Amino acid sequence: MDQEVIKSLTRISRSLWGDLEKSVAIGADTLTTVCLLRLSDERTLERAIKVMIERAERNPPRLLALQHPFFRLAPVERFLMTALHVEKWDYSRIARTLGVETQLIEPWAWATRIKYAFQEMDAGLDYPHGPASLGASCPAYDPGQPWTQRLLDDELGKQERVFLQNHLHACEKCRKTLDLSRRVFFKIEGVIPVKDFQTEIEVASERIYRIWKSGESAFRPVKTTLKESLVVFFNQTSVQIILFGALILLMVQRVK
Repeated sequence: MDQEVIKSLTRISRSLWGDLEKSVAIGADTLTTVCLLRLSDERTLERAIKVMIERAERNPPRLLALQHPFFRLAPVERFLMTALHVEKWDYSRIARTLGVETQLIEPWAWATRIKYAFQEMDAGLDYPHGPASLGASCPAYDPGQPWTQRLLDDELGKQERVFLQNHLHACEKCRKTLDLSRRVFFKIEGVIPVKDFQTEIEVASERIYRIWKSGESAFRPVKTTLKESLVVFFNQTSVQIILFGALILLMVQRVK
């Protein structure tokens, strides 16, 4: 198991549970169990995260919700924001992890960002409604899943990105729209807890790795030498009966 994969699991577990000890224990337990499926590292991480989200939804950290606004989001929303802002996952991988259609991730991500940005009724933050009127070359602005978010999440194709970059140089209204969206975007990125605990995450990842390694070795097939394998083979009763019969036939042939 690649240790970078375990670091990703550690960061996401931390964003789900908040408490370090609980996130390490649950992360290690989930990883060890899912590894029995013998999937690739990438699929193992995705399956483990889905299991942890379901577990967090059954038992959310209520005390942390009072202490930290990030934990007022639902567990799946906290995963979504951590996956996008910290892990830099694309929409398709997030959708695969959650078992949903990819097109659902974009509006879900925007709704979560808006929810967080305005849950404190920040008077200094303007709602990004989009341009009041569009010019001839302005891209359509969907307030439920705006192009500004796709640009910031790096979800645009090369041609669309080049077009928008050129357009933004010439269009003040779209630049303002992008700026408002960027403020919403970074409002939540600045408070995702795992971004402040890099040293802690390194130590926790190493702990999860050791626990997983110990559990994984318990289920790994035992390696034996050729001599040990032959001993096991010839100690089987069925094999001994066959060999005894063969020896009797050989002796009878020699007598003849």
